[in-house]
Amino acid sequence: MFNDSKWEIRSYPRLFHAQSAESLGITRHGLFHTDRYPVVLPGIRMDRESFDRFRTPRWADQSWESETLRLRAAVLKFPHVVASHASAARVYGWPLPPRLMTNRLHVSTNDIDTRIRMPQVTLHRTPHFSKWRWLDLPVLKPEDVFISLATELSVHDLVMLGDAAIGKWHGPPQTNIADLRRRLDGYPRVRGRRHLLEALELIRPKVDSPAETKLRLWARAVGLPEPVVHPQIRSRLLTRVIEPDLGYPDKKLALEYEGEQHLRSKDQWISDIDRDEAMVYAGWTVLKVTSRTDMQQLEAKIRDHLDLL
Repeated sequence: MFNDSKWEIRSYPRLFHAQSAESLGITRHGLFHTDRYPVVLPGIRMDRESFDRFRTPRWADQSWESETLRLRAAVLKFPHVVASHASAARVYGWPLPPRLMTNRLHVSTNDIDTRIRMPQVTLHRTPHFSKWRWLDLPVLKPEDVFISLATELSVHDLVMLGDAAIGKWHGPPQTNIADLRRRLDGYPRVRGRRHLLEALELIRPKVDSPAETKLRLWARAVGLPEPVVHPQIRSRLLTRVIEPDLGYPDKKLALEYEGEQHLRSKDQWISDIDRDEAMVYAGWTVLKVTSRTDMQQLEAKIRDHLDLL
């Protein structure tokens, strides 16, 4: 159950079966000739003037709200289904490549009698069915979602998912390495096993963002030693422990990824300055990385600092 403080209550249009419209006091004219009751899925409509309130992650955007509304509509029509595959990953807030960020709704069931023939909805039947509730939404358990995407993602993308699932990017960890491995052991003939095993060796706990994962994997790809995730620096200046994004503790080299949020927030900007000064005061070198960083130059700087030239 998602119980982190990073959620809020938001209002969503109320859903109903179209065949129940009359019992709800909705006239035929109102149902078919006004824009108050648009179709969400065939047979399921929403009322734009009546609302239900549900817990929602603070990071959720309009596309997340739209996807979960369609998921609730699918469950209203087919009670035995749960979000799965790419849809479940999007519900969890995991990073996916653009080709999987689509309007297609993926749901799974272990009910052999369930049939769904709707545009933009894909039904998966799986013997490894695990129903879980996350923010009141029925979803496949994180471990099964991770495994189900093995054939659609590269090892790099699977590591991105795994880091997000066991990290704190969008709230508390949703699973851990041990549970991912244990669940994979229960899939003796799963497709993409080699990719999954390789990804599990590269997933790291405590990662705060996909940018950190990309930077860490980039370092490995160019032949650099893998940096440590959030190395701890005891700061006498700030009288607390500082944890840069990545670093090489033996050489006192920190790598900090600066996203757009660091520029938009004045408080974040001031906090970053204080943190960087404290790391320098503690004898560390801080290298800043952005989306526009020349990675060849960055590699040269790291190699020089690590005496790898």
